[in-house]
Order: sequence, then C-alpha cells, then structure tokens
Amino acid sequence: MEGIHDGTSSSQAPSHVWRPPPAGFYKINVDGALKPGDSIRGIGVVVRNEYGEFMGACVKPIQASYWARQTELMAAIEEMRFAIDMGFTYAILEMDAKECITGILSIEDCNGTDGLLFEEAKHLLSKFRIVLCQWTPRSGNKVAHTLAQFAISCNDFVSWIEEAPTWLLPFLSADVLSF
Repeated sequence: MEGIHDGTSSSQAPSHVWRPPPAGFYKINVDGALKPGDSIRGIGVVVRNEYGEFMGACVKPIQASYWARQTELMAAIEEMRFAIDMGFTYAILEMDAKECITGILSIEDCNGTDGLLFEEAKHLLSKFRIVLCQWTPRSGNKVAHTLAQFAISCNDFVSWIEEAPTWLLPFLSADVLSF
C-alpha cells in the first residue's frame, strides 16, 4: 500500500455530484440499505473508470439486525473484497457514511461492537497498491444507493462485470451527464 489519504471534508463543494476518478484509477462507490421493520440489509457496490464507464457492480443481501453503521461497514468490506478480486488495486473508495470513513482511516485501535469490522476494513486496505478513501453525500452516491436498495430484494450475492443491468442504466447515465 503506497498511500491512504483522508478526503472526508468534501462537504464544502458547491454541488454534490458523482465525479470520475483520475486517470489510472477506479472509483468504487458503496452503500448499505436497511429495510424498515425487517432484519434484511442490502449492500451495493459499483466500479467505474476515469470516463465514468461501468466496470462492474455487485449486490449482497444480509439477513441480520445490524445498525446502520454496521451495515455501512459491512458494505465497505464487501466493496474492498470485490475490488481486490477484480484487480482494481488503484482505487478511490467512496461512501456516504462519514463516521465509517473516519474510523477506517483512524490509526487508533477500534473497540466496541464495531471494532472487528473496522479492523477487517483496515486489513483490506493493505491489499491495494494505492487507495484513497473519501466521503461523498448521498447525492454523489446514487448508483450505489440504488444497488443497495435492490440488494434487499435479492436472495443471494449478484454481480455484473462490464455490462450493467438495464434497470441501472438510467442512474449511471445521470451520473455521467452530471460531470
């Protein structure tokens, strides 16, 4: 791992839209979703290149009563595993959970109920050649959010490589048109 940079203070930007990564990097957006009144959680991950082109995505339902932060941490872990498995080791990992980004980048030991999840995420960061972790508001994370909501209705892990599902295309197009 050559570097981890904290980009959690992007809240000063005038507009919050998805932006492509720099040349040679992949941007990996992730989100977790909760189904109110149920123990089903959903994880959504999308990978795009410097041109905004779809490289891959995955969704995973989780049957457990996790809190929102734990669901977001599980999503971050799934995001990193997917990226590593796909060979996207020059990456910008982006999510809309500031507290999770801060905890993952912290050099302090993590205790409490989320400690093991933070430690797993930190371990996975070491598998990347270069990785930047940053926060984005929900408006910059719409595709991952849509995938996470879709995951709630799935029975198992689903992935798409290089060809996005047709129902996701309008969300991807809206992001590309915004930059």
